[in-house]
Amino acid sequence: MKRINELFDVEEDFKILSLHSDSRYVGKDSIFFCVEGLSTDGHKYADDAVFQGAKCIVHSKPLKREYPGVLYIQVNDVLAELNRVANIFYDYPSYKMTVFGVTGTSGKTIVSLMIRDVLGHYIRMGYMGTNDSQFDNRIVHSPYTTPEPIYLHRTLNEMVKANVKGVSLEVSSYGLTLHRVDSIDFDVAIFTNLYPENLDFHGTLENLMRAYAKLFIRLDEKNTVILNADSVVFNHYLQTNEVIKAKIITYGIEHHADIMAHDIREFIDHTEFILLLDGHMFDVSVPILGGFNVPMVLALIAALKSMEMPLEQIIEALQYIKPIDGRMELLETNQPFDVLIDYCAYIHSYKNIFKFARKVKRGKGRIIAVFGPSGSRNDEREAEIARLANAYCDQVILTEQDGRIDNIQEACEKMQKYITRPVSVIITNRRIAISQAIELACKDDIILILGKGHEQFMASSLSNIPYPGDKYVAKSAIDMIFRGGNEDEI
Repeated sequence: MKRINELFDVEEDFKILSLHSDSRYVGKDSIFFCVEGLSTDGHKYADDAVFQGAKCIVHSKPLKREYPGVLYIQVNDVLAELNRVANIFYDYPSYKMTVFGVTGTSGKTIVSLMIRDVLGHYIRMGYMGTNDSQFDNRIVHSPYTTPEPIYLHRTLNEMVKANVKGVSLEVSSYGLTLHRVDSIDFDVAIFTNLYPENLDFHGTLENLMRAYAKLFIRLDEKNTVILNADSVVFNHYLQTNEVIKAKIITYGIEHHADIMAHDIREFIDHTEFILLLDGHMFDVSVPILGGFNVPMVLALIAALKSMEMPLEQIIEALQYIKPIDGRMELLETNQPFDVLIDYCAYIHSYKNIFKFARKVKRGKGRIIAVFGPSGSRNDEREAEIARLANAYCDQVILTEQDGRIDNIQEACEKMQKYITRPVSVIITNRRIAISQAIELACKDDIILILGKGHEQFMASSLSNIPYPGDKYVAKSAIDMIFRGGNEDEI
């Protein structure tokens, strides 16, 4: 709880119990911020907020009506005020812990969770991102990869109360553009990579890079910026357009960097490489799959180095890396075939995984892929994924992946038109599709279940539809088919 005059320079003095930017959740003695979003304008809901108990309305445009007993504060930028007030209301939580911000097109989840897992053996750590908020043995659902400021500060404050000392935070380009992290005090900022796959929102590659750069230019001399030396285009953009005041650590494979990897060896259940760090060479083995994920491990090492961890301790700490839920996750099946689950958010993710499966496949094994249209309404994206399947897969099962698609059969048929080489079928029920893939599997086959990863819901325009998750469905199908389990479990 705070007093209104602790949050704003006003003479009024009354208690404030909560902050809101969504009128549906407004309660008694609260502040409602009329934020202008991408799809709606909070000014339309100011009256609703008052009826539900708001004592203060923060707005930037004139309102149709003002009610007695309610404090109306007009500002130039509601979102800026929301960031400022949320930080004060929740007692500046990010200043009380070490905050790692991870941005880039892909790899944010893997890097953030590896930082959480590894540093968690030394200090109490938290995580916020695509795989929800995780701390103190709790998992709290996050509505976005990078949540809006009220949720962000409230959750960080809960972490502080749980004695969390550090947090790894996924910072999306959307979140940066929409000012969701403007009031977060970052200690370390990490860049993973750049792919032109968010241009539907940002418009141009330069706008995307400008969004990413926001995270790095705000840090000062006492902070650390970690950059991927192989991301040449983004590094050139920073050098020619922005000023980085923080200490810089670089990592890479193809270009010279402070931290490098050579001689990468890929296996179905682990990855090996030679690590070059501080003039020394180390033979490293990690349970993170795919050579394309080695840069993410290097980013983790750079994060450990930014904490001034001794070289010997950094190498020792790598033993605490764990496979990431829903990210190139190899299921334990005790079967003569392999099952891999991945979130696969981007076209390049599909290509990386297909190439990996082809590289590690044994003998005459086949690649059986289960995926479907994403609901992005980007026909060219779906066509490109289908073309990739032509190049690498032996069998494809197209299925539901996103509950927002009105006609999943029709969407799958459109995608199937581009699949010309492998055998392809459409099974719209995802549980049955996964079960069918497992029933088809023979010795040395690799089943790729793609597009949902850790998710335990089907996205919907109204609400998320419960779904047990690809991992559970796959394991249940294996149990039923090979061990005589209960068919009702699938």
